[in-house]
Amino acid sequence: MPNMDSPMSELGMQLSQSHFMDLPQFEGRTKPIIGICAMDSKARSKAMANILERLQATDRYAVVFFGEKTILDEDVEVWPACDFLISFFSQGFPLEKALQYVQLRKPFSVNSLVRQFLLFDRRVVLEMLHHVGVPTPFHVVVSRDGGARIHPLLQSVVEQRMGFRLGADSSEVSEVEELDPDTLRVGTRTIRKPFVEKPCDAEDHNIYIYYAQAQGGGVRRLFRKIGNKSSEFVPGPAHVRTDGSYIYEEFISVDNAVDVKVYTVGNSYAHAETRKSPVVDGHVRRNSEGKEMRFVTALTAEEREYARAVSKAFGQRVCGFDILRTSGKSMVMDVNGWSFVKGNDAYYDHTARILDARFQEALRRRWFARFVDPDTVGRATYESRWVLKGVFSVCRHADRTPKQKTKCVLQSPAVVALLDGSASEVTLRSPDELSRALDALDAAQRNPHADDPLARIAHVRDVLARKIAMPGTKVQLKPQRSPCGSVQLILKWGGECTHAGIVQSQDLGENMRKDLLLINRSLLDDVRMYSSAERRVLSTVAAYGASFLDDSSASFMDRVSVRADMLDDSTDAKDEMEVAKQQLRGFFNFSGPLAQNPYSSPAMQLPPELAEQGPHEFLHEMYDIIARLIARMERNFAHLSPAQLAQLQPDWCCNENAELFRERWKKILSSFKSDDSVVYDPAKAGELYDSLKYDALHNRCFLERIFMSSEDLSRELLSEPEQQTSESEYPPDPLFSQQDVRTLYYKAKQLFDFVTRHEYGIEPEQRRKIGIQASVPLLRQLIQDLQAVRSESQARTCFYFTKKSHIYTLLNLVFLSNMPTMASYDKVGELDYLTHIIFEVYERKPDADADVQREYSVRIGFSPGANCFHILDTNIDDTHALKVLPRKNFTHHIPLESAISMLQHLVEDECVTEK
Repeated sequence: MPNMDSPMSELGMQLSQSHFMDLPQFEGRTKPIIGICAMDSKARSKAMANILERLQATDRYAVVFFGEKTILDEDVEVWPACDFLISFFSQGFPLEKALQYVQLRKPFSVNSLVRQFLLFDRRVVLEMLHHVGVPTPFHVVVSRDGGARIHPLLQSVVEQRMGFRLGADSSEVSEVEELDPDTLRVGTRTIRKPFVEKPCDAEDHNIYIYYAQAQGGGVRRLFRKIGNKSSEFVPGPAHVRTDGSYIYEEFISVDNAVDVKVYTVGNSYAHAETRKSPVVDGHVRRNSEGKEMRFVTALTAEEREYARAVSKAFGQRVCGFDILRTSGKSMVMDVNGWSFVKGNDAYYDHTARILDARFQEALRRRWFARFVDPDTVGRATYESRWVLKGVFSVCRHADRTPKQKTKCVLQSPAVVALLDGSASEVTLRSPDELSRALDALDAAQRNPHADDPLARIAHVRDVLARKIAMPGTKVQLKPQRSPCGSVQLILKWGGECTHAGIVQSQDLGENMRKDLLLINRSLLDDVRMYSSAERRVLSTVAAYGASFLDDSSASFMDRVSVRADMLDDSTDAKDEMEVAKQQLRGFFNFSGPLAQNPYSSPAMQLPPELAEQGPHEFLHEMYDIIARLIARMERNFAHLSPAQLAQLQPDWCCNENAELFRERWKKILSSFKSDDSVVYDPAKAGELYDSLKYDALHNRCFLERIFMSSEDLSRELLSEPEQQTSESEYPPDPLFSQQDVRTLYYKAKQLFDFVTRHEYGIEPEQRRKIGIQASVPLLRQLIQDLQAVRSESQARTCFYFTKKSHIYTLLNLVFLSNMPTMASYDKVGELDYLTHIIFEVYERKPDADADVQREYSVRIGFSPGANCFHILDTNIDDTHALKVLPRKNFTHHIPLESAISMLQHLVEDECVTEK
């Protein structure tokens, strides 16, 4: 048998060497077509794009995406014709309909569609594994539904190909009895705890593990990952479920507390990775891309045989399954069907090479009937499918530094002279002007005025020296009304795109380019970019555009239209937003029962913890935590030497240092509450949350340690770093240890999500008013874009790069337009950096002799950007960059005319309001 872990198997080598032997020639004809028939979240994933990109690089194939509009709404007779089909089930996919297409068109199918029905029932999966000699854990089955439903065509295929009948040896057992706390009887068989209870329905991932009394009892409930949780433990006595059909399986204590995920590509290649078992503690360890951390592992010869057997028996060339390793033995516990390895270029290379070899072999053998007439190979099918013709994306800027300022009042003649005799405020921005300010501060240090604070001058001078070359740095000088002739110097900096933001923008631009090249490459023929005038937005455009347009020279920036009127903050919405903020301020500062809060509104859906504790008490506790942390930080700064402070975090990025960190956090405390009136300002939640996220990404070491108690910090500084001696493939979880910071982060996250959403309007009418006032120029532009798709023959892509305010208000307008969205307003969380809202317009031309007009459909996609809820426990690499979450469908397909009408109605309402 070929070595399945080698870079290229023997079989793969044989196939790749025969690419150019006796292949049909299609000179002057379209290339053979690879059809992608799957739900868009899978078909347009990064993993799929990486494989298809490599296949297209051979210059032997064209790729056609069927698209959800076609798959869900069209008859199979008008689905695109293709020569090779990649099609697989995921939630919402009409597998029966796809099977009809295969029977009609007879393409070469990478994975058998009919045998994908095997994967719907765990009883059938176990039966197949048993038949082909693949070991599984001991199990008993409780069937209360009459047994597995076997598709008639599947039964016929299995009988013909494998010589046995599915379900023939199974007996219906529904009688279950718990003989004692640790023993379960199923029919005449018994199984003792610990055991695993799995629903027979393979789409149900609510799996329970019951522990024996000697282990402390209780049950661990496994489920599809929610954030960073994959399971939870419930202590105490637990009875098995009696509401469905279940498999009870011996619990296997695995080696090194890891599961093994295996990914096959045909019978000759398999890639394997380990991940922490969800039964350990239910905590999912993620990398900076938000993906579960996994580690490549080699398969044994025995496991490679299992991979071959699984792929062949289930008819799935590209297939994933799970292995348990225990005491030198391996067992298969589940088969998942089509699965991709994420973020592994070697896997993508192997997969593309093997699929290419298989496709070329099919061409040589004239595998499908279409090749009897070579003239029909790859015949254009544009008329029978929906084609993406217009893409219009509204995108927030990338990761930025916190906006900061420091100030002092000085009487130094050198600083006062910067006013140049002016009696009003003066702002210095240019390099020369800032250099003059730096020289003046140097002079103020050398010849200090008696009343000037020397330490403060030294600090402001140090900050200016480090920030002077950075865009956005400025000095404001305000003459003071005093007989001594003093001036207030305010140094502002921050709000700049970070190195992480550049990486994020480049990655997102590259991924978008790959996606559109595969979907419809003509979308790159007419690309238009618009930007806010803000520096951080322009930096995002430069990085994104260079990757999307594959133009490292950045000469495209000359063609970027800066539209401050359309994409910068609008003063028109400030008054109404202030009304919303005042209501929020009153709501959070009312100390009575929530039901009696005069500022409350039915539109305010509080998160559970905030509602249970009460808004005022919630803010009060947050303030107490901040005050406690600042007090610890101040003690540590007082007791630690400069060398010890440097030991906490040797390397700083974004021109920060320990003193700037300290000042920023002290300002957060002072601004969160007014000491005079004891009024908490919930609007400061954004400043607090931004700093927590920023430091978790860029200053994690310092964030985790500076807020320790002095005693704990001294012990840590004196202790030797732990050396990992374990040979485990999976390193220990580096969980964030500072519990007060952790508590503050999750509270700040809840407060930020609630307050920020409502700052743009509380009641629907207020959200509409603020949305129109803030974003009506952008909305009108989008309406024009959508209308232009119908009148222009060429495909077009437009990008609008903007700030947070336009993202929130535009999304509010989409909700208020009565478009049928797939998520409710209250379910939309944080709109993080590089959040983007994409309007995709699809076109279908009629057949040449059909007496009908072209059809148009629009679908809105949405990504919450570089968002990670559990950022404190996420592994961050040297770029400090979180990856942007994949775009998901925000609406179903909507007729273009209807979508335009709904959006126009909002604009017309604004015109009536203005009159």
